[in-house]
Amino acid sequence: MMYAPSLLDPAAEELRLADMVGRGATEVAREARTLLGERFSSVTFMYVLMRAFEVEYTAACDASRWHEFHGGPRALSDAELEKLLAPWLER
Repeated sequence: MMYAPSLLDPAAEELRLADMVGRGATEVAREARTLLGERFSSVTFMYVLMRAFEVEYTAACDASRWHEFHGGPRALSDAELEKLLAPWLER
């Protein structure tokens, strides 16, 4: 299901303003899930990552494979998500 940016931008802004400095990608993902509620999905997670932290599209696509969205051989572990998003979250 697609959502209009107007429904996702407030969550992205809240995530951007939340005190996420020094907190890892897994915490950011769980906070995004809380903020987005029923709208939380791999696609909406990608969107808020790009809006809140200026994560590059390809990295956000990779992040959408986090194991809490779906399993499978290409799923990212928490540690892989941390490593992937570190360049944007450590700013």
